[in-house]
Amino acid sequence: FPDTFLCLIDTYDTIRSGLLNFCTVALVLSDLGYTPRGIRLDSGDLAYLSLQCAKQFASIAANDTRYAFFGDMDIVASNDINEEVLHALNKQGHAITIFGIGTNLVTCQAQPALGCVFKLEEIYGV
Repeated sequence: FPDTFLCLIDTYDTIRSGLLNFCTVALVLSDLGYTPRGIRLDSGDLAYLSLQCAKQFASIAANDTRYAFFGDMDIVASNDINEEVLHALNKQGHAITIFGIGTNLVTCQAQPALGCVFKLEEIYGV
């Protein structure tokens, strides 16, 4: 960071919060001389969300030549991606430029892995 800024944006509301906050930070980083890399989507309708993000990026790139780099933003998708998910995404159409394939790459389908998310919170300084 900040040279390789790629942000997970789907923790809460991908379009109305994550994407807008990413664009704000990306614009400021650009004004400071850095070029952000892109976003990562890890939940929800990956095809739809990627298309909406790409549409927003294209709009920013088209409206101001200083921010043309938005047209080249990477959209990374992860979330238990396997060959079935890849086929479904290709059938639907998407704007994903990079796929993060982890669990299904290193585990045997006959011996499933435990997929989980761990979120750490701080309460009263503890």
